Amino acid sequence: MTEDGPTADDTDGHSEVFGPIDASALREIRDLFLDHEPLVETASLDDPLNPQTLSIELADGIGEAATARFDVRWSLSDNYAFHYRDALGRDLRFDCHPKPDAPARHFHLPPNAPSRPVEPSCITVIEVSLVARAVVRLWRDAYERGSLDGINDAENPP
Repeated sequence: MTEDGPTADDTDGHSEVFGPIDASALREIRDLFLDHEPLVETASLDDPLNPQTLSIELADGIGEAATARFDVRWSLSDNYAFHYRDALGRDLRFDCHPKPDAPARHFHLPPNAPSRPVEPSCITVIEVSLVARAVVRLWRDAYERGSLDGINDAENPP
């Protein structure tokens, strides 16, 4: 990742351009999580002047996980990544960005959110607030079920 230029994920040799971060989108997502999810303990930007990541700490996790967090990135070209990680070491990610041999909107499966394979994301909306609401709803539904199973199975959330 570069500070001002495009960011990329090439952890497995495939360059995937993400784009410069949209600070106003991160602030909108922060405010939406604070307004709509009562288990949010903190939601903070890594750098108030030039943020690259929004970190959202949750007071509880899904199932047996005692805590959890989301790390969120959103680019000026509307690429995004909502990366969930909990105290049990489980990861998943709702992403939207160009990715070779995968749909632009894709889901990295738990428990370790590998780069490949991915499956199409159930999130089909594209506006910042609607995508954030969809992630909050999917997380809340999984939290109430106590399981990550089916977290990507909703139809057109939110």
